[in-house]
Amino acid sequence: MGTIVVSFNPWVDGERNFFQFTGLTEEVLSALAEARAVIFPQTVSPELYYFVRRLGKPVFPQYDLRFTFPGKIGQILLFRALGLPHPRSLCIPRICAFGPHPGAAEIPLPEPPFVVKGNHGHEGREVFLVRNPEDWEEALARLRSWEASGRYGFLLQEYLEFPYDLRVVVLGKKRLPFWREGGFRRNLAQEGRPVPCPDPEIEARALEVVEALVEKTGFNLVAVDLLFREGIPLLNELNFVFGLRLLGGEAAFRHYLEEAVREFLTNL
Repeated sequence: MGTIVVSFNPWVDGERNFFQFTGLTEEVLSALAEARAVIFPQTVSPELYYFVRRLGKPVFPQYDLRFTFPGKIGQILLFRALGLPHPRSLCIPRICAFGPHPGAAEIPLPEPPFVVKGNHGHEGREVFLVRNPEDWEEALARLRSWEASGRYGFLLQEYLEFPYDLRVVVLGKKRLPFWREGGFRRNLAQEGRPVPCPDPEIEARALEVVEALVEKTGFNLVAVDLLFREGIPLLNELNFVFGLRLLGGEAAFRHYLEEAVREFLTNL
């Protein structure tokens, strides 16, 4: 077991502190070898993350399954693998899945309206509502342009008509719920706005689902977005890098983060 805390997170001080995108010099690698724990930023690369995990070092945040199941497709497969509730979703790795190819499964398009969601988008930038054949052709054109630039994969997902969605920020042992309403895209970067909890009973059920996710994955720094089918909470997606407005800004986030890291180090 090492003796020092090494931090790559600019908001958390350790005995040794490094720029999060620093070169992995002998100095850095030696410090990691001596570490009793390593603190990462949310933007940590999978290569560095898994190198440190291979060294057997405790890390915060714990992101093992984040990198094992990458992208929106990976998240849906993670929810399915863990038996956690999520919207009905069809994962498409490439447009050519629609065939004709020997061995290709037939893909029945959902009845409109349905949602098309790109594998790599953030803040709703790759999410489209398909209401008619014209919308589907427009979505396909976008998907083809993404594939031409090397960005593959998308979801076909059921459209859930519920006036609100819920984001729960997991920060260490804290669970911070934030409700949103608005247009089709309810994130604050586009059409959404925060609202008070509309139904404490539904919120309690949603927090139970989030707790099950945390227990099965070990995630301790993530924003969990949930949708609802007739009041039943469903895991929609996970955001490991997320905006801070709902939390109250950078100062509030840093307070929660420092508290979570202290907890983590105390329990080693």
